[in-house]
Amino acid sequence: MVPRRRSLLAGQRRMAHTCTMRFENQVLFVTGGASGIGLATAQRVVAEGGRAAIVDLDLERAQAAAAELPGCIGLAANVADDAAVAAAVAATVEQLGGIDLVLAAAGHADFGPIAEWDSARFNRMLEVHVGGTFSVCRHTMAHLKASGRGSIVTIASTAAFTANGNNVPYGAAKAGITGLTRQISLEALPEVRVNCVAPGRTITGMTTPLMLHRGGDLEQGERIFGQKIPMQRMGTAAELAAAICFFLSDDSSFVTGQTLLVDGGETIT
Repeated sequence: MVPRRRSLLAGQRRMAHTCTMRFENQVLFVTGGASGIGLATAQRVVAEGGRAAIVDLDLERAQAAAAELPGCIGLAANVADDAAVAAAVAATVEQLGGIDLVLAAAGHADFGPIAEWDSARFNRMLEVHVGGTFSVCRHTMAHLKASGRGSIVTIASTAAFTANGNNVPYGAAKAGITGLTRQISLEALPEVRVNCVAPGRTITGMTTPLMLHRGGDLEQGERIFGQKIPMQRMGTAAELAAAICFFLSDDSSFVTGQTLLVDGGETIT
């Protein structure tokens, strides 16, 4: 009889082997892909056998990021522009042969007391986050359904679940994404799964200015932000990419319409 410990180790090795190429021959369409969580996800997908269309507002940054990843392309699109999203999807299908995986990660940070906001500024927040997510899902869905399978991941935030000062429009937009995800997931079935990841305080290019403002330097800012988290640290883009890739992969083949909070325990307090 094989000793139990040896059997467990063998099982772990087999699992590690089968997980290393989860995205072989698959194509990821990722918005906000030139940095942060979007780029970290593209890097992981490519490392596990896939290719990616890295879509960003900044074409030069998108192309530079793609140049570092074999088989990938960089495209420009403002997700608040529905026609631009449609064009980026079409270019991906033409150049990479199709789309199997989608990450709608584009967004921007804008905070302040609600008295300082006018309707144009508020609508811009909704157009980018909720409207952009909707456009990405709408224009990629037909390609995923045509292939008979696929997975979409949207990005919300803990701000969708907890109230914070000077955060009304951003929190409302992110809450809208969680609701949008549930609704789209039903229409996408049975071929396509749609899930959402809600990051907590994560070290990215978007949060760097906030950390600098709060702490004076990045190290102190990260320490201050981390003190508010039960795990006593901020998350990394790679940690968020791991959760996103769970939803993108067949590891979550019986999961759809769900939101996963990846926040170091911030929302349990």
